[in-house]
Amino acid sequence: MADTIIQALREYFLTCPLMGKSKINVDFLPEKGIEYSIDTTPATEIIKRYVNGDTRRQYLFVIRSVNDYGSDALQNVANSGFYEQLAAWLEEQTNAENFPQLPPGMEPESIEAQSTGYLFTAGPKSGRYQIQCRLIYLQKG
Repeated sequence: MADTIIQALREYFLTCPLMGKSKINVDFLPEKGIEYSIDTTPATEIIKRYVNGDTRRQYLFVIRSVNDYGSDALQNVANSGFYEQLAAWLEEQTNAENFPQLPPGMEPESIEAQSTGYLFTAGPKSGRYQIQCRLIYLQKG
């Protein structure tokens, strides 16, 4: 079991078949090569407080990648298509109740994409793509 949510997310995405054997970083993405990063996003954490002291919370994060990029339309379609498939995979995981193993006292409720995947920045030979995601969980009071 992970000590932190970000550690749990990294371990979870290491099991994602779409990412293959690519490296998954946290808050770091190299200039080139095919790698992924899970980056935290600022947000209001508590969604709802319950009288028993429990809270329903959200953890926002972004999955980013650096990919080959250029005038080859098929390459760019594949890059964008990956994020469509990743959003569908997250939905399947929520429906199957297959969640990250969160630290004690935290019970995951859903994990989802909150945006479509999109090209964030582009250079002459590589592009950075990302998708915004959210984990909703119950924190025991």
